[in-house]
Amino acid sequence: MPFAPLIAVVMMVTLPLALRIMRARLKAQERHDRIRIGALVNHTGLDTGTGSVYSIQTASITTPTERLDEIWTTEHLERLARSYWLYMEKFSLGLVRVHYDARGRYVCFLSKRLPLLGFKEPEYEFGERLGVVRWPIDRGLLISRKGRGRGYLEIEVHRRDGVGEDGDPMSRAYVELEVSGFYPTMSSGIAYWIYKQTQSRYHVLLAYGFIRSLASADLAPSKIGRFARVFQGSGEAPPEKIPQTGTRELSDEGDPEVLGEPRGPLG
Repeated sequence: MPFAPLIAVVMMVTLPLALRIMRARLKAQERHDRIRIGALVNHTGLDTGTGSVYSIQTASITTPTERLDEIWTTEHLERLARSYWLYMEKFSLGLVRVHYDARGRYVCFLSKRLPLLGFKEPEYEFGERLGVVRWPIDRGLLISRKGRGRGYLEIEVHRRDGVGEDGDPMSRAYVELEVSGFYPTMSSGIAYWIYKQTQSRYHVLLAYGFIRSLASADLAPSKIGRFARVFQGSGEAPPEKIPQTGTRELSDEGDPEVLGEPRGPLG
């Protein structure tokens, strides 16, 4: 696929600038009163059973319980999903844009004619302690033929109450971004090395920045708004349920990595 190497080079060139802007925004977000964000834990590598790529990033956000209660609804879960796509566009400095149609949403490079990644309609799960939104992977320029219609992107949030030590009601939200069952176009030899240094690393930093941005709790209005009318403030679970996930055996590349401020050759 001739577009994949070109896009990888563009990502490599723009990543340092995106990282610099992200760091400035993160410092501003950390000033929010009584909000603490834990270090990011990163798992990336190859699934030894299928040969697909997985990428999982998790971090915790400690916040006043009252503040978390206000946004613990199905409507805000949908808005969380929309905020992810908007953050992706901002993080790419406008090079990546998300387009919607009746079948799903498409991550495109500048134009609809260059769909990098396509996702089907999202599936939701919501309860007292858990919120999940999952987008099944469809197709795109960065997905190999083998990977079409396989794998998923998922945002999962767990909450734990009663974590305060100073007598004030505090809660902790554990946020996880996961891509599993993904078969990249660049998946062998030097092409896979390029994928790890560009697309994979870009996703890790994107996830890091997005999780940290949630400190503001300023979630974007949903593009679709399916729960805004039916489930707003009801606390009910939406009708969609995510399928059971499979088991994963970690390869040597899948050892967890704890990240503070992003650093290393990209810094």
